[in-house]
Amino acid sequence: MFFGITGQARAIDASFEPQGWLKIEGNHFVVLCSSSDDEDMAHAILEHAEDYYNEIADDIGYSRYQNFWTWDNRVKIIIFPDQESYVRQTGQSPWSNGFASMYSELFKSRIIVSYKGQPNFLEVILPHEITHLILHDFIGFDRPIPRFFDEGVAQLEQKDDSLSHMDVMAHLITGGKIIPLQELLSYDLMVHKNDAESVSIFYVESLYIVDFLVKTYGKDAFKEMCRNLRDGQSFEQALKSSYYPTLDSMQSLQDKWFDYVKQSI
Repeated sequence: MFFGITGQARAIDASFEPQGWLKIEGNHFVVLCSSSDDEDMAHAILEHAEDYYNEIADDIGYSRYQNFWTWDNRVKIIIFPDQESYVRQTGQSPWSNGFASMYSELFKSRIIVSYKGQPNFLEVILPHEITHLILHDFIGFDRPIPRFFDEGVAQLEQKDDSLSHMDVMAHLITGGKIIPLQELLSYDLMVHKNDAESVSIFYVESLYIVDFLVKTYGKDAFKEMCRNLRDGQSFEQALKSSYYPTLDSMQSLQDKWFDYVKQSI
């Protein structure tokens, strides 16, 4: 399963509102579906989205901005009727399940786009994409966020069993297939997009690193790191500022994380 965040989607942005589509509005989100027959689905999406907004904002220390996504700044959740129309209209790859898009200009355009009929949309895709948007809003569109951290946090907020495969993570480490954490800081998924194994390792590794930070050192330190990133520190600087003296570099994070994974199986 692949989904993520993009700076711009083809032929679709926050002005997308076709005539005849169903529109359901909430405090922070607007749900758009192609048919009035989808009203129950739209209400379920809106209810879950509002709950996720509060949970995720609190997890990264964003809750002080309670009114940030309101009125004209509400996020649009656009659900196409099928995969074919989703791919055609957005320009996404056929393997894409959904994405979040934002334009930094005036912070005025935020959308989450997917298509109807995915059984994991409410529990996986929706919280994943909301996390991307909240994280970038909080840290800042002009602040570089390492892709592994962005994807790790988004996966951690999913409501599925992603974290039930610690044995897989341990085998990757002992088998020497892990991506060194220093390389993760600048890892470019697009370079490896045709290497399914590398992409899978990247996502699994990203999830378990973020999970390690939260479970081992607590949410307060994690929130502090997010604030340090927001204030302009590099990822390694933010890591050291938030977790010193236990963690003072990517290498020390890797060493502690390796030990944690091996002891957890």
